[in-house]
Amino acid sequence: MRPSPMAVRAAGGCSTAAAATLAFFRLRPLGRAVRPDSARAGWHFSLYGGCRGRQVHGLVDSVLEELRSQRRGRVSAKIGLQGTKELSDNKIDKRTLQKGLLLEFQKDSERFLLAVVERPDGKKNWKVTDQNGILSSIKPQQVTYVIPGIINYNHSRIDEFIKKAQDLLDPTVLECAWMELSENDKSVTVEEFAEIVYGSKESLESYCAHFLLSRDIVYFVKVESRDSSVYQPRPPAQVEELLRRKLAKEAAEKEMEEFVQLIKSAKALPLDAKPSKDSWLMEEKVKRKIESLQAYAVDACDDEQRRTAGNILKAMGFSKTSSAALKILINIGYFPVHVNLDLYRYDVRIRYTEEVLSAAEELLVDCPDSDKDIRKDLSTLKVYAIDVDEADELDDALSAARLPDGRIKVWIHVADPTSLVQPRSIIDREAMHRGTSIFLPTATFPMFPERLAMNAMSLQQGRGCKSVTVSVILQPDGSIAEYSIENSIIKPTYMLTYESATELLYMNLEEEEELRILQEAASLRAQWRRSQESQMTCAPPSAGLSKS
Repeated sequence: MRPSPMAVRAAGGCSTAAAATLAFFRLRPLGRAVRPDSARAGWHFSLYGGCRGRQVHGLVDSVLEELRSQRRGRVSAKIGLQGTKELSDNKIDKRTLQKGLLLEFQKDSERFLLAVVERPDGKKNWKVTDQNGILSSIKPQQVTYVIPGIINYNHSRIDEFIKKAQDLLDPTVLECAWMELSENDKSVTVEEFAEIVYGSKESLESYCAHFLLSRDIVYFVKVESRDSSVYQPRPPAQVEELLRRKLAKEAAEKEMEEFVQLIKSAKALPLDAKPSKDSWLMEEKVKRKIESLQAYAVDACDDEQRRTAGNILKAMGFSKTSSAALKILINIGYFPVHVNLDLYRYDVRIRYTEEVLSAAEELLVDCPDSDKDIRKDLSTLKVYAIDVDEADELDDALSAARLPDGRIKVWIHVADPTSLVQPRSIIDREAMHRGTSIFLPTATFPMFPERLAMNAMSLQQGRGCKSVTVSVILQPDGSIAEYSIENSIIKPTYMLTYESATELLYMNLEEEEELRILQEAASLRAQWRRSQESQMTCAPPSAGLSKS
């Protein structure tokens, strides 16, 4: 094909020596064409190796002026374009479909296909054979472009047409054309754009121009009705914002692709070689996606986490369900096979940070007691700590004695963690978040770090232990006569299970009189509660009681 005079003049102003790699052309979804790397860096990209300022601007004006003076009569009257007026008044009449025309139509929300018209299908629809050889019926509204100048086309030649378009398409021309056209806010038709860029408005060149303009989401916007193909350059500020969004979207898509590949690699590893849980949380962008999957798996995610997890599941080929997210987390070794999801559903912290553990170790080495001067020495009392055999930490104990007037006095000792933990310290904040120790059949999660809970905060047999002691004096009917609360020092005498305490009672040993008094006090309290027809033990003392 011999170049037109306009093409020759354009070649004098812009070099077209280097053709870009165009593997991107596969009739992709709208807006999915990928910019070459040279264009991603910013504003410096050009099909021509650099635009030549006003020289190119003059060429564009010249081409537009010449185009507008021509008559578009090179195709048959039935499918040809109407004569042109000034560009502002120019409208392309909708071509009448007929057998043998080559057109582009929208197959679904994401796919655009080339097809050849075969025959009418009813009053409005048409039968077409697409590039895959599939015969289907389409509505006129699905037609996005009729390639001009082509009649009696055979669908077997569509692949050849696509290959030629691959060699001709170059999305980098969009910015160069936009830079020139936007200076004077000039709009162009598809055919005018083809003449400017390719020096021709023949079938192939016109379709390539349509393809570039219709898929472009940055530089040009369609300003006329659906039946025309008039495109206007966007304002520079809008282009800059759209480019920013486009680059951000591409970066997010690349990040997602890398994450999906990471997941697939971890799934393929044997169980003993899978990455540790901590390794998934080291990099922020990976941690954010893993936490989104975790929140989605336990139905405790916010909107952002739901979107992120949904995108991951879609990219992995899974349905958007919590069970699918759980399956992924188990397959990569992040969750054990028999994971207790309630721990994650209720945000139970099952591990401590290094910062918390370090603070706990410091307390074990140096733990000054701010209540030292007011602690009452109760180390002479016989103290019984009674709990289940599996208890890892003992934090309460009992003492009892019979007063000279025959009444029973009971001391309830509770280990005092406040002697170690300062308000608003890192240990205090961690404990406030946890709220309590959690005991499960398979594991225990203490409110404080284990070494701190099992040692300094637990009652130790034969050792002086800081505690808070509540003492009560019982009336003969089991009601409370007096009570007091004080900080104390105790030395636990026995660490008993419920079974061993029961055995000691049955043995009726004289030296364990205090244990029998405790049993008697328990019986009195039970009798009093029954007499009150209440099982509540937290009622406040009556106003007539004295406080020592």
